[in-house]
Amino acid sequence: MNDALIKNYAEKFTDRRSHMSFKKILAIGAHPDDVELGCSGTLLKYQSQGAHVDIVVCRDDNAPRPSVWRDREKMQQEYKKSENLFGIKFKILENPTDSDGRPVLTWSSKFVKIIDDIVYNGKYDLIITHSPGDHHQDHVNTYNIVNSSLRRWKGEFWLMEGGPYSNKNQQFKPNVFVDISDYIDKKIELISCYDSYFSDTLLHNIKGLAAYRAQMTNSKYAEAFECKWRTI
Repeated sequence: MNDALIKNYAEKFTDRRSHMSFKKILAIGAHPDDVELGCSGTLLKYQSQGAHVDIVVCRDDNAPRPSVWRDREKMQQEYKKSENLFGIKFKILENPTDSDGRPVLTWSSKFVKIIDDIVYNGKYDLIITHSPGDHHQDHVNTYNIVNSSLRRWKGEFWLMEGGPYSNKNQQFKPNVFVDISDYIDKKIELISCYDSYFSDTLLHNIKGLAAYRAQMTNSKYAEAFECKWRTI
C-alpha cells in the first residue's frame, strides 16, 4: 500500500477515533522499553483523558544471557525510573530460564493462561502489543501469546510500530494514527530512562519517525498502529 492510499484510509480512521475514548487500556511488551518506544505517547494521551492504563512486560531483560549486551540489574533500574515517570507500576512476568540462566520467552499454554487471566480480569477495551512482522523474535513470540489469549475477548486490538529500525516489517500496515504532539517530549524522556541502550542518534530517529507519521494526522508528531480487529 503506497503512502497516498495509507493517508486516505488513515484520515478516515483517525477522524473516527478523534471523538473516541477508552476507559481501560492494556499495553503488553516483550521487554522493558518496548511499550515506551511503541506507544507511550498514545498511553500518555489517553491517560490524560482519564483512561486507566496497565503495562505488562513479558521478560525483565533483553540480553542473550546475564551480563551480556544489556546488564539485567541495570535494566531493572532503568525500567523503575520509567515506572516513576509514567506513574504506572509495570507487571513483570516471570520466565523459565535455559541452562545459561537466560529467560526464555516462547509460546506456551502456561504463558497464554497468564495473559488470559490479566486480559479477562482487567475488562480492557483496548489492548496494544507487537506486530507479528517485527524483527525481534521475542516481539513475535509476545504477539503470538497475546493473539492466542484474545480468542474470546471483545474490544480493539492494536499492533504497535517497533521503532525507526523496524522498517523491514512488511507485515505492518498502519491504519490508526494518534496525534501525540503534546506528549512527544515526555515520550522521549521515558525512552531516555534506558540510557544503556538509546543513544542520542536513536532518540533523534525516534522523534523523526513520529514526525513522519504525523503527516497522516496534520499534526507535528504521531504514533502509528495497525488495528487488527475491533469487536463489541
